[in-house]
Amino acid sequence: MEIESEFIFEMSNEIDVIYQSLLPELGASHQRTSSQLIIQGSELILKINSYDLVSMRAALNGWLRLIKIAVDMSMAIEK
Repeated sequence: MEIESEFIFEMSNEIDVIYQSLLPELGASHQRTSSQLIIQGSELILKINSYDLVSMRAALNGWLRLIKIAVDMSMAIEK
């Protein structure tokens, strides 16, 4: 059974910078999960598919941490 999760983040006008900073992570090879990042208007959408809860949790922890760092850095640059 495949597990799917989707998170939608409402972003500022720096969405392109945040998206570009996260793109290299999509190229990383993960055997038990697949991830997508999509820009839709002012929203950044994260989709993760996994075959087990352990790999889903690990993927979510990693992606949410990376997104938080990218947003924090973007906000620091704006100041």
